[in-house]
Amino acid sequence: MQRSLPDTPAEWAAEIEAAYADAAESKAFGPLVGETIADTDLYQLAPHVCIKFRGLDPQDEKLRDRVVRGALANYVSNTGPDAEVDLGLESRPRMAFALCYVTAHLVLEMIDEEEAHAILSHYEEAYAEPERGE
Repeated sequence: MQRSLPDTPAEWAAEIEAAYADAAESKAFGPLVGETIADTDLYQLAPHVCIKFRGLDPQDEKLRDRVVRGALANYVSNTGPDAEVDLGLESRPRMAFALCYVTAHLVLEMIDEEEAHAILSHYEEAYAEPERGE
């Protein structure tokens, strides 16, 4: 299911929503393995959906490891008490997913940092839920 790269931040936002929906389908399988998969867990699937949507080989362990580590490291660096700027990702599952999805593309060198920033800024304005308590 290879998709071509979106051209605009608006197209990226729509693809992120499609990727999020794809990841959310996994929630139904949680009970089969004795796990509950919540929206707040879906960011972990973002690099895998990136690999799927770009038509890359999910069996390529080196590729998968590099993309997953890069995306999740960025999530970790933007959450918790040690984060330079806390983006509230723990309570904003769509934004957490978007960050990891876009970062996966950055790791794959399909986009650059400027594009990633533009995509995430647009996504946050257009789709992402506000932080709880706002």
